[in-house]
Amino acid sequence: MTAHQESIIDQFTRQAIPFSKLYAHTNQESLYLLREMASVSDKDTVLDVACGSGIVSCAFAEVASHVTGIDITPAMLEQAQILAQQKNLINLSWQQGDIETLPFPDATFSIVLSRYAFHHFLQPDVVLSEMVRVCRPGGRILIADVALPPDKVNAYDRIEKLRDPSHTRALTLEEFPKLVADANLQNVKLAFYKV
Repeated sequence: MTAHQESIIDQFTRQAIPFSKLYAHTNQESLYLLREMASVSDKDTVLDVACGSGIVSCAFAEVASHVTGIDITPAMLEQAQILAQQKNLINLSWQQGDIETLPFPDATFSIVLSRYAFHHFLQPDVVLSEMVRVCRPGGRILIADVALPPDKVNAYDRIEKLRDPSHTRALTLEEFPKLVADANLQNVKLAFYKV
C-alpha cells in the first residue's frame, strides 16, 4: 500500500460518519442531476468508483438493476452498507479495493461513475482509463468533481490540503475536457452545480 493510499484510509476513516451526513453530499438536487446526466434506467449495472459512504451508489440503486460500490476505506464501506439498509436497498454490493487497477473484467458495467474523488487521485488519467476499460461499449461514464479556473486552483489546493491531507489537486476547467478527450470518450455532456 502506498503512503497516499494510507493517507486516504486515515482521513476517510475519520470522516466516514460526518461525510455521510454533509448536506453538500446528500443534496437530492445534485443526486438527481447525476442520475439525469447518466440516463440511468432499470436495465443498467453501475459501478461507483471511490464510492465513499454510498450516497451516490444508493441514489443510483433506486433506479438501476444493480450497483457495485468500490472504495479503499473499510469505514466508508461500513457507512455505505448502513445507508443501503436504511433505504431498504438490496441491489447493491460493496467491495474494498484499489481504483487504479479495478478488479473487474473488461466491459462489465453500463455506467461507471465517480463523484468528489478525482481530486484525491495521484493519476486521474489512470483511474479514468480503468473506468473506460470496465465500461461496456455504448455505456456511460460520469465524473463529478471540483473544477476551477487556473488562477484559483493553487489557492484552493492549499486550503483543501489543510483540511484534508489526502487531497492531491483539483483539476482546472481546462484539464477536465482534456482528460476526457485523451480517453477518447464520445458524446460528452457537461453540467455544473454549486456546492
